[in-house]
Amino acid sequence: AQIDDENQLYASVAVGQREPLRTDLKDGAKGTDPTPILPERMIDYEVGYRFNNDNGIHLGANVYFMDYSNQMVQTGKLNDVGYKLMENVKDSYRTGIELEAGISFLEKFWFDANATFSHNKIKNYIAYFDQYTNPTDYEWVGQISKVYDKTDISYSPNIVSAVGLSYQPSSEWIFNILGKYVGKQYLDNTSDDSKSIDAYFTSNLMAGYTFKNTPIGQISVQGFINNLFNSEFVANGWAATDTFLDGSTINYVGYYPQATRNFLLRILISF
Repeated sequence: AQIDDENQLYASVAVGQREPLRTDLKDGAKGTDPTPILPERMIDYEVGYRFNNDNGIHLGANVYFMDYSNQMVQTGKLNDVGYKLMENVKDSYRTGIELEAGISFLEKFWFDANATFSHNKIKNYIAYFDQYTNPTDYEWVGQISKVYDKTDISYSPNIVSAVGLSYQPSSEWIFNILGKYVGKQYLDNTSDDSKSIDAYFTSNLMAGYTFKNTPIGQISVQGFINNLFNSEFVANGWAATDTFLDGSTINYVGYYPQATRNFLLRILISF
């Protein structure tokens, strides 16, 4: 609903369905007790507000609730060629609020920011762990299970945000600095701190110049300094747990460290 020239309210209900990939189907069919991967179905409820005015101010807020049936989520494990293994969880949801803001000032500057605060939960989740005789013999004896009334969905941070500042002194030059924050993530669906990725913040700097009306068209040259402050962080990983007859466990966790400060040059030609 368009309240006036500057204010807008909206609401929506949408239904989506996602099919498993071929690899998901193949991995789900392996083993002596195969569990087929089923398509997931999601009903998305959203309500939001937007504000725009002629002074270059933009504000937005969106509240959402995504209700899933048989959502496909990562187990945290990898198959024999390093592909992530998926499983269905019968009852799960993602809910939160998305905020965004932007403002232009001094004619040549633009500031924008956005953030998502969410809860991503599985209800009545059953985790299965391989069980072995002991850490020395390591003879497989079967699997055990553990029930979680409510647990976090893997690889689903509760906070994701970004903030950027752009400066365009002329139609040819543009400069931008962008910072991104990603909250803590769990590597499986058990909300176990020992199988998680710490929150991280990283920044990128970009400078660009556009050569207009050259003999071959318009040429844009852009230089990037990625991870400007040389942060050491992990953005992904995997995890698995083995259990033993005496009640002890061993967690296996792998991390994928990201590049420290690095540089990129990009040339775009339009004709």
